Amino acid sequence: MWPLRRLLQPIRWTAAEWTRTCSGSEAGGSLTETQLEELLRARFPGATSVQVQDISGGCAVMWWVCRHVVGVPSCGGCGAMYEVWVETPEFGGLSRVKQHRLVTETLAEQIKDMHGIRISTGVPDA
Repeated sequence: MWPLRRLLQPIRWTAAEWTRTCSGSEAGGSLTETQLEELLRARFPGATSVQVQDISGGCAVMWWVCRHVVGVPSCGGCGAMYEVWVETPEFGGLSRVKQHRLVTETLAEQIKDMHGIRISTGVPDA
């Protein structure tokens, strides 16, 4: 019964605590879309398209906690989850798995501080 009672206790985070946790400062600093994009452009100089978007604010649970516990409309984009798109001729002839592995290897150190990453890759039309 003890674990259930603990689950039902209200979360007592202040806005400052939530912001610190959400921003990733406890995990050694948050990443930015620009930093990730620069790393990918350096690794794939011939890329026709490199896009990085912080999608960590799209979680319904995070939205609820931000709105009802912290009291702000949305924490949005706190650096925990990213969507990455890379289109480069270097991916020509490679399987989708190998393309994603190249992106993952490029961002290996940064991925350690993320909750998740969504990778999409492609080869430009000839």
